[in-house]
Amino acid sequence: MTLARVCRLLLVLASALIVVWSFVDVGARAWNARDGAGGRDITLTILHWGDADEVKIMEGLVTDYEKQNPRIRIQRIHAGDYDSKLKTMFASGASPDLFYLGYERVPEMAGLGLLKPIDDLIDYEKRAGRGEWINDFFPILIDAFRYDGSKSGAGPLYGLPKDFTTAVMYVNVDLFNRAAIPVPYDGWTWDEYESAVNSISALSTPDRRTYGGVLETWPAMLRLMLWTEGATFFANEFTDPDFRDVRLTESGAVRAVERVRRLRFDNGPAGFPPVYNTVGPGKDGGQEFFTGNIGVHGPLGRWRTPFLRTIPPKSGADDTDPTHVTWDVVPVPRGAQSASPVFTVAWTMSAQTKYPDEAFALMKFLCGPDGQTDAARKGLAIPSLKSVAYSDAFLNPGMPPNNGKAFLSAIDVAQIGQNPRQTEFMQILQDEVGGVIQLRATNDDGSFRTPEQAGNLVSKKWARELSSPLRTKQYAPMPWTQIGTVTAAVIALGVTLLWWKARQEKIGALDRSAEHAGWMFIAPWLIGFLLLTAGPMIVSLLLSFTRWTAMTPLGSAEFVGIDNFTHLATYDPVVGKSLIVTSYFVIIAVPLGQVAALAVALLMNARVRGITVFRTIYFVPSVISGVALATLWLWVFNKDFGLLNAFLRPVANLFGTTPPNWLGDDAARWAIPAFVIMGLWGVGGGMIIYLAGLKGIPQSLYEAATIDGAGPVRRFWNVTLPMLSPLIFYNLVMGLIGSFQIFTQAKVMTNGGPNNETMFYVLNLYRQAFEFHNMGYASALAWVLFLIVLALTIVVFKGSKNLVYYEGLKT
Repeated sequence: MTLARVCRLLLVLASALIVVWSFVDVGARAWNARDGAGGRDITLTILHWGDADEVKIMEGLVTDYEKQNPRIRIQRIHAGDYDSKLKTMFASGASPDLFYLGYERVPEMAGLGLLKPIDDLIDYEKRAGRGEWINDFFPILIDAFRYDGSKSGAGPLYGLPKDFTTAVMYVNVDLFNRAAIPVPYDGWTWDEYESAVNSISALSTPDRRTYGGVLETWPAMLRLMLWTEGATFFANEFTDPDFRDVRLTESGAVRAVERVRRLRFDNGPAGFPPVYNTVGPGKDGGQEFFTGNIGVHGPLGRWRTPFLRTIPPKSGADDTDPTHVTWDVVPVPRGAQSASPVFTVAWTMSAQTKYPDEAFALMKFLCGPDGQTDAARKGLAIPSLKSVAYSDAFLNPGMPPNNGKAFLSAIDVAQIGQNPRQTEFMQILQDEVGGVIQLRATNDDGSFRTPEQAGNLVSKKWARELSSPLRTKQYAPMPWTQIGTVTAAVIALGVTLLWWKARQEKIGALDRSAEHAGWMFIAPWLIGFLLLTAGPMIVSLLLSFTRWTAMTPLGSAEFVGIDNFTHLATYDPVVGKSLIVTSYFVIIAVPLGQVAALAVALLMNARVRGITVFRTIYFVPSVISGVALATLWLWVFNKDFGLLNAFLRPVANLFGTTPPNWLGDDAARWAIPAFVIMGLWGVGGGMIIYLAGLKGIPQSLYEAATIDGAGPVRRFWNVTLPMLSPLIFYNLVMGLIGSFQIFTQAKVMTNGGPNNETMFYVLNLYRQAFEFHNMGYASALAWVLFLIVLALTIVVFKGSKNLVYYEGLKT
């Protein structure tokens, strides 16, 4: 045996021993650290969100609880991207014992069997004579976390509310005083609201524009406006909801939506709309209120209070600084009636917890008066305990708002909004109604769409969604056992055939040794490819024939056959829209990007002093991360003070117009060109490839062409392009594939909006997987994208046969 072979064997043995030792060590640590084993401590994991103040409160509560309960250790996880973290922990089988959960998520999570009911634990407390604490919670909050399988407010209880908020309007008291309007502390009507915002907007001067108000119209607040007019999203929304009969065409709903449209788009006394439309980058109504430019902001909850408390207060009656704002809160305007939603969050318990009794005791403590009192003083939310909510900690904290009782008064008219478990309804609502009140959507004949027409479209699209086979059929479980057996048999057969074929080849011992060494060297890559690339692709293909949420075990997936593909081809309008948006982008971005990269490469090929510095300058932007790049371009595309519009504004003024609101209400025309312009920022990568190709073109070809009388244009057409054709072909294919996968920019900058005008295909795929939890359907979308890109790539390959010149190859 040679020395080299001995060294290779020792290296392989050492590597194997290290791997085995690592697994044994980790397993031993896990075994020895078992919670509760041999009297050891019990570890409870809790997951929460929150700002710095809330994190500080949680740290204090955890420390106090561990001191009072020496055998309990608490692993506290604070998550910024909370939903993704929660889903990942459930999908991995390591869910937190306790975690924050909004009331609107209870039907989904309870329906999947992920939550543990706590009624039996509360009953035990009552039987032991220590259950009076439950009566201190507001009853409406307790009901918000009950779910019986069809509607909220009944059935098992799935959590203890930690806090909540009703809705109010935040008002700039100074602007009300300047407009000689009494602040409506005792309530007002929508007509009075409209009169007030018109009067406040009339205070504008040439140097400073003042808007009367900002109306928040995300679905929960839009529903509140409907409630004030005696309307709802669905019939029987609070009694026996089946979430089928959409009622957006009734008079109250139409009146509420038309009011928002009118205030946002019709000019008032000041010559512009009195309500600020917050569509597009930089359109932050909250910031405008902060700086004193907005009279009324809402409907909003208590969560806005901590931010507004940072506004510098007026130093005295003679303080005229407009950024020193005196603000307060007043009730939401009423129409046919007064109304308010309730937004509440509870500590809920995972069905997977191993220690329900200990987790429940911790839940009681975290929802207790100590933490709620601290949160009340900091203005984070309304305490869920009545004894704390009506105490000075909340009502008289010594800081604004002075009219904090408005939050508590709204409880008398508050309701818990119920939504379908299918989150697609909210997307449909935002697409159609949002198109009317944010973008002034038009019909096919060019007329502006009315609220009633938008309501009809919502009804039709929702009915179509509910008629899909995925919504109407019952499916059998996916036969994973049979699939696994067949897969194992195929793998075993393949390995056997490869081994048999290898044994049939007559090669020497030295060659056999080299073959074994070769297999060992490629084994890490091969194993990684099979486990991390090929394996997930096969699983994804199988999942495309299932209905699965990814938050439950894989064994709960249901076999749906080709119904996922039927749904995306027939029932899902967003798929068609996303393909149109993506194709539009590809058609513009790919050729323009290649032309720009080649043009820059030609410039950078010039023989001038300092050219390497310019090459670096052009290349560096292409390596900037996607999120940083998107954030930068959000400012560039800002309508009011963006760099691009600053250059375009003088030119536009010559033609009596204004620059576009690229990603706002002009998105239907300008959003995709905006993304294309942003893509030109990264042509440096293609430029480097083209520049390398230009350096490789023999100078003799240019000399021969010059002798033949060819000018610069003909030399470029007959020499440069043919010699660069392999690189052009490569960049074209890679650009085509990359353009179909655009995601980061759209996610960060627009999240598909407004009105799906930037809903790229991969962004829609992401939303289906990680927002709507339709992992099986998202897998089907992924494979459709794969087939589209594959087909286009094949077409490009076929069409390039006579256009690409490969030097040294005979054709």
